[in-house]
Formats: sequence, C-alpha cells, structure tokens
Amino acid sequence: MQSSNSAFGGRGTEQIDPFDASDSNLWRKAEYLGRYLFAADFLSRYRPDAVADISCGVGYGTKELSRAARNVIGVDCSQELIEAASMRCKDTGARFLKKDLDCEDLAPDLADCSVDAVVSFETLEHLADSHRAVSQFAQVLQPGGFLICSVPNAQFESGDDAGLPRNKSHKQWFSFGSLSRIVQSHEMQVLYRLGQSWSRALFRREQQLSHAKCLTRKLSEEPIMHTPEMIRWLAYVAAYPTVEDVDGSYSIIIVAQKR
Repeated sequence: MQSSNSAFGGRGTEQIDPFDASDSNLWRKAEYLGRYLFAADFLSRYRPDAVADISCGVGYGTKELSRAARNVIGVDCSQELIEAASMRCKDTGARFLKKDLDCEDLAPDLADCSVDAVVSFETLEHLADSHRAVSQFAQVLQPGGFLICSVPNAQFESGDDAGLPRNKSHKQWFSFGSLSRIVQSHEMQVLYRLGQSWSRALFRREQQLSHAKCLTRKLSEEPIMHTPEMIRWLAYVAAYPTVEDVDGSYSIIIVAQKR
C-alpha cells in the first residue's frame, strides 16, 4: 500500500478516494476510510466546535468529520484538490485552506488555540521536518484538544541500498516510539495507540488463497464491493482502527491530547 501525499505537492491522480469505483484496491480504500470513520466517531463524543483536517486531499474525510463538528477546515497544498474537496463538501459548511506544510505556517489563517482537534493521516512521512508540522498542530490546538494522526509503520516499509524509504515520496521512517517522542515534545500526551491489522491480514490471506487457486475471484473484482454502502461496511468491519494487534498494522495510529 502507498500513502497519499497531498500536503506536500502531490497531484490529484495520486490521491486515494475510497468512493472511486474505478480504483480496484479495495483494502487500501477501506483502510483510508476506516481511519476517518474512527476519527469522526471518537470526536463526536466530545462535540467539538472546530476540527482541522490536515492533508485533506479530495475531501472525503473532511465530509466524514463534518458529522462530528460544526466547523471543519480542510488543509492541502494542491489547488486542484482544494477545489475538488470544496465541491464534495459544499453542503457541509466546511472551508478550505491552501498550505504547504513544508514551508508555510497554519497561522494566521488558523489562529493559536482555535481548533478542538487536528486530524492528519499519512502525512508526516512525506515532510522534510515532521517536528515543524507537529509544532504547527500543537499551536492551533486548544488545551485539551486532540491530535489524531497516522504514519506508515517502519516495520513494513522497504528501504533502498542507502537505507532510505524505497517509496520516494517518503522522507521519514516512523515507529510508535519515534512518533510518540515527536508528539510528546510538543506539549501533547499520547492517549491511545491503534492499528488496522485485520484488513492487512485479510488482504494477505486473500492473496495467498488466490495464488493457491483456492479462490476464483477476489472481493475487489466484485463491482458491488465498490459501492459506497459496501465500502463503508468493509471499512467498519475490517479496517476500523483498534487497540488490538497494533504491531501487525501497516499504519501506526495515535490519539494524543494537548496538555
């Protein structure tokens, strides 16, 4: 699986849209949506007023977060994606900002202590300075506000001969320990570590059975599985982040709280 790189100069063609029926990577779509379903469900309990969706891409996650908060701000560096997200979320009241996290600040568009939560999935690994980005997240968060973010697990990232990530859009390696240290160095406490190991295990099992000729068709080859209803069902049942077996997950997901 590859990550979206929308906050760091990615093109629209590189984005993941779980509701794009032409994208056959069913399990990846379920994982991307599953993270946002979790974030929206978790935040709903706290009735936040404002949530920032950093690296919002085409806006499917921003729309999910609009279930939890009255004001959602999507942030991305691609004007093309901002326009697509704006169209998608036109009935939600969400607003969007064009920002490149590698060289621009969230301020003054987002004031200090102005949001109740920051959600940023599969973003930090693409940035040259992840500390700078997390510092920006902490700056706009209110005390007691939440950061929900994810990064690829270095355990499942392949490297080149120079010891760098083989995925050339990735500039950082992350373990749970390294991510936690960055977050905690910016006045936040990690509350939960979660993963999505079930979807990864099911994907691998499906591949094995397919290669062994035990399966004649994969789930991704069934058109009905790419309908919005079935993508949501699969995301909840097989790709919803959980505290169980986090080490088997491609993504490390954390919930942190600003002190």
